[in-house]
Amino acid sequence: MTKRICRRHALKGLGSLISLPLLEAMIPAGAGAAEAAKSPVRLVWLYAGSGMFMPAYKPAVLGRDWAKSTQLAPDTALAGGVTLAPEIKPLSTLELLLPFKDDVSILSGLLHQGAFTRGSVVRHGQDPMCHLTGVDLFRVPGVASRNGVSVDQVAARHLGQQTRLPSLALTHDRNLTINYSETGSPIPCDWNPSDVFNRLFTGPTAAERAQAELRFQQKKSVLDSVVGETRSLHQTLGAADRERLDEYLTQLREIEARAAQARKWDNVPLPKPPEGTKLAKVAVGNFGPQIRLMLDVLVLALQTDQTRVATAILGHMGDTYKESNFTDSYHGYTHKISEAGGQIGMAALDRLRIGHVAYLIGKMKAIKEADGSTLLDNSLVHFGAGMGTWHESTDLANLVAGHGGGKFKLGEHLAFKKAPLANLYLTMLQTAGAPVKSFADGTEPLALA
Repeated sequence: MTKRICRRHALKGLGSLISLPLLEAMIPAGAGAAEAAKSPVRLVWLYAGSGMFMPAYKPAVLGRDWAKSTQLAPDTALAGGVTLAPEIKPLSTLELLLPFKDDVSILSGLLHQGAFTRGSVVRHGQDPMCHLTGVDLFRVPGVASRNGVSVDQVAARHLGQQTRLPSLALTHDRNLTINYSETGSPIPCDWNPSDVFNRLFTGPTAAERAQAELRFQQKKSVLDSVVGETRSLHQTLGAADRERLDEYLTQLREIEARAAQARKWDNVPLPKPPEGTKLAKVAVGNFGPQIRLMLDVLVLALQTDQTRVATAILGHMGDTYKESNFTDSYHGYTHKISEAGGQIGMAALDRLRIGHVAYLIGKMKAIKEADGSTLLDNSLVHFGAGMGTWHESTDLANLVAGHGGGKFKLGEHLAFKKAPLANLYLTMLQTAGAPVKSFADGTEPLALA
């Protein structure tokens, strides 16, 4: 007979604290079993700065047939008589999301009005500053700019007491944040996946952190110190739980190994180019592997219910992607869209960024919860870019994935006539159980289904 264990059961070893996903053995028998088995709703906000090339992104078809769009959306025609490059194809940016089209809704026509009122902060600064706050930075007379609280922190205020970490804020660039406190002060993001992994699976004391560092130096795994406890737990579980546990621990070890490999190169000097080498432009980033590892760690945090609120920055205006074979920065391409090369470059990098969104959705959809649903079923994931093709705030790229604990049947292209983006944020907060009636300029939940 399967032995019942606590929902917060963890494997504890020397310098290790391994939180577990929800298992059937954690669900009490009896009348309250169904409610106890119910998975919490997780909220994720993803961001990429400096815009989106809308002709290659926006579907021309509304409703559930959006993925069948064969023409460019007519309202994405380039201004000023600029000719669209023939290489730009309908939905080419969203193509990597098509395997998940029933789990994703494309949201057109949402406005971020207060966030982009003109003032003393340049447009590119307002983009990340206001993405999750939605406030007018210049609303206070005599004050150059004052931000407000970001929506993830509102969620953490109401949901964070139920988890080890109230929220998790990740970025690929240590100098960038989209997260702001109750007083509008910036909150630093975590940018090193190895550090975040250790925070998730290492005990809180100084001695335990020292053990984690020694483990890294000795090239050992966080799982090595809990082998005996893992074996004992394994013997008490049913077949389905044993399979779920084995899959989780295998995934944990693989991500740990990648994080350790990435950390190993942190302090290794870069080689100098051969003497006489002349490069007009150098691709300075290889962000793809780091972003994927960052998203893997994010999924682990949600899967083990160490947090139910997370944000991740997938790109910003100055990024130059070495893996893309394009040598200009993303921002550079946005200022060249009157030329074919600028259009092609911007659309290609948009596709790369959406590829990270598809990667996260795929990971979340593959993780089964104890009740047979998936992590994606029990989440709402928003991806947004704070600008459109021309840096304007009137046609933004927004999408939402997941089903909010079964509350939403997504899979549509929905058009909203200048509804506040904050209405979507309000929907997400309320779906997760936060008793919030308004946020920024959002006063009513967005109808997603």
